[in-house]
Amino acid sequence: MLVGYTLQRAGVSTHLLQLVPQRFTAWSLLTTCFLHVTPAHLLGNLLWLLLFGSMVELAVRRYEYLLVLLCGGAVASAVQATVVLVAQPERAESPIMGASGMVAAVIGAFAVRFFTVDVRIGKASIPSLWIILLWLIPQLVGAMRTLAGGGVGTVGYWGHLGGFIAGLALAMALRMTRTGARSYLMQQLVQAQARGDVLESLRLAQGWCQLEPDSVQAHLTAARTALTAGDESLSLQHYQQSLTLCELQNDTKTGVDIFLETRQQVPARSLPREMCLRWSLRAAQAGYSQEAMESLLQLAESVPDTPEGENALLQSARIALQQTHQPDKASALLQRFLKQYPHSALTAYALELLRQAKEAEK
Repeated sequence: MLVGYTLQRAGVSTHLLQLVPQRFTAWSLLTTCFLHVTPAHLLGNLLWLLLFGSMVELAVRRYEYLLVLLCGGAVASAVQATVVLVAQPERAESPIMGASGMVAAVIGAFAVRFFTVDVRIGKASIPSLWIILLWLIPQLVGAMRTLAGGGVGTVGYWGHLGGFIAGLALAMALRMTRTGARSYLMQQLVQAQARGDVLESLRLAQGWCQLEPDSVQAHLTAARTALTAGDESLSLQHYQQSLTLCELQNDTKTGVDIFLETRQQVPARSLPREMCLRWSLRAAQAGYSQEAMESLLQLAESVPDTPEGENALLQSARIALQQTHQPDKASALLQRFLKQYPHSALTAYALELLRQAKEAEK
């Protein structure tokens, strides 16, 4: 925009870049957005871009931001040119210039992404919705007034509205809505935690889980918040869901950390036995041998005479022998296994481990 205005001031011919409704070209729908009539016109658009564009650019990927700018600007130019041709054809030879359509598209994207976030300007904190309305209401009033007056005036209100709607549509297509709602929840959750409002924090954490049911972090936050609120049963439910998601997403490292945290934070509550067995074995593979063995022994004692209890007892003996190097403990566990499960299909494997443990004891 600065380059375009500099060329204009230098007297370089820019008529090929201007949008003239009566004889416009496809590229002029976009290039005209980089031209401005006066310094105030240019400065106003740059200030709006600084306010809204800087936040949107940080919130989305660069190509998405570029898409909003270019498509929004082109749509705005096309809308304004169409309105001129239909409502005031005698002005069809007058060029339309300015980045207001691009700005409008960015404001539309901002409205979707940050509609509930407070914007800090200096020391003041202003709800972003107020700022959006501060821009939008004059555009609507101006468009209605020009329509009632039988013309389009000198300000492209209809193009601004077209760009704004294009920005809204693109933001929704790029799924900024969920991100905006998530940011709002995060902001409210942090504030509730800072106030020490445990029940409100729990409500917001569960709202995050509803918004993003596949988020491990959401369920983990809800589990920890429920624990702070004293609801161990609810906490265990969210811990369990986060472990299930880790399995589906093949995130063993995070899952092992959550499993160990679950055992530490809610020891009086039990995970489903199949899940407990799986994550105990994964914890052993990750190097948490002692913790895994303790978990398996607890499982073996809590659900005896079940396939999970049987396997847990045998696996705890294997870990004692092969990972923690406690052959005497492994021998005791294997003898207990053979006595408790004399007809097990794993008897041959247990006997082999017992032989290795006896040799190691020597």
